[in-house]
Amino acid sequence: MSLRMKKVNSELQKQITLAIKEAVDDPVADFLSITRVDTTADLRESKVYFSLLDETKYEYAKEILDKMSGLIRFMVGRKVRFKVLPHFIFIADDSIKYSVEIYQKIEEIKDGGNGEKEGP
Repeated sequence: MSLRMKKVNSELQKQITLAIKEAVDDPVADFLSITRVDTTADLRESKVYFSLLDETKYEYAKEILDKMSGLIRFMVGRKVRFKVLPHFIFIADDSIKYSVEIYQKIEEIKDGGNGEKEGP
């Protein structure tokens, strides 16, 4: 990925986060974080990955973000000056959950698979 695209993605991540905090009046938005943004080279589309503390609310959060995407895009457009402002596609990011599961499996293997830590 080019330096230019890294800057674009970083700025979009920052501005989308601010727009969500300002525009979305729902408690789920308080615990939502934008984990990364991947924008196509032609700036037509950005995949916006989000994470929540409560993984049971991913579906609900996605519905809200999809519904508010026009307003979020408008607010971001007022802050950034791109020739073309990308269309946002919100995607639940479960990489944190996956990392925790991997860590737990590693700990199980280290413990001999019986849930008890081996000690001296």
